[in-house]
Amino acid sequence: MKKSKVQSFRVSLSGFAIVALMALSNSASAETLDSVSHIHHVKAVEKKVLVLTHEGLYELVTKNDMKLVGKEKIDVMGFTALGNSLFASGHPAQGSKAPNPIGLVKSIDGGQSWKAVSLVGKVDFHFLEGARTDLYGADSQSGNLIYSSDSGKKWRNVGANTFADIAVSPKISGMAIALKDSELLLTENAFKTSTKIKSALKFTQIEWRNSGLYALSGNSLYKSTNKGRTWAELSKFKGTPGILSASDQLMLVTVGPDIYTSSNTGKKFQVVS
Repeated sequence: MKKSKVQSFRVSLSGFAIVALMALSNSASAETLDSVSHIHHVKAVEKKVLVLTHEGLYELVTKNDMKLVGKEKIDVMGFTALGNSLFASGHPAQGSKAPNPIGLVKSIDGGQSWKAVSLVGKVDFHFLEGARTDLYGADSQSGNLIYSSDSGKKWRNVGANTFADIAVSPKISGMAIALKDSELLLTENAFKTSTKIKSALKFTQIEWRNSGLYALSGNSLYKSTNKGRTWAELSKFKGTPGILSASDQLMLVTVGPDIYTSSNTGKKFQVVS
């Protein structure tokens, strides 16, 4: 498959570009945010902040200290959680004889070990988003968005990916809200059809948790409890936020080089790194 020109699902890490300038030898072991050669993303999973890097999956422990999750230093590109299971995509560790790309892999022990689920050697997801048993992945090679209703075992091609982000309903299979050109689209059948959600806000990131739908617009975090029809401002940041990631226990927002977290669904944030 030819390399995709698609720009969807790519989030600017702003200040994290600094760490991408630092190179490591193949044998190096990262212990701080600035000791890895490239950070792809940061994610909130349960009560943890996980860092997706070129040299493996790390947990941010305190301030600038990280610890490697498991022993396999896979190049983690796409990543999401369905319940207690972690799903990832990307490339094998340097020197590994595993197929490249790794397709979709799954961990049931918090990332200590990984097993192949599907699309091994075929797909490199630069984005994964899911809830319940629904998974959406943006294939970096074909430029397509593909969908699975059974936790990644079988997939359906949705078509060329034109979305910047997707928030998957935590309660209803097939329901999701996508972000396209700063506007929101609601689907109830995994994007066979969709309808536009009217709003004066221009959105940059969205997340859907059991407590509601969350989105970034301008310098603020907003919440909706009616599928995006109306929004209430929760928090305002000094600077333009980049990443929004949330579990039911923790919410994460990046602003420049800073990572903010909230344990009360976005009402109050503190800088953790």
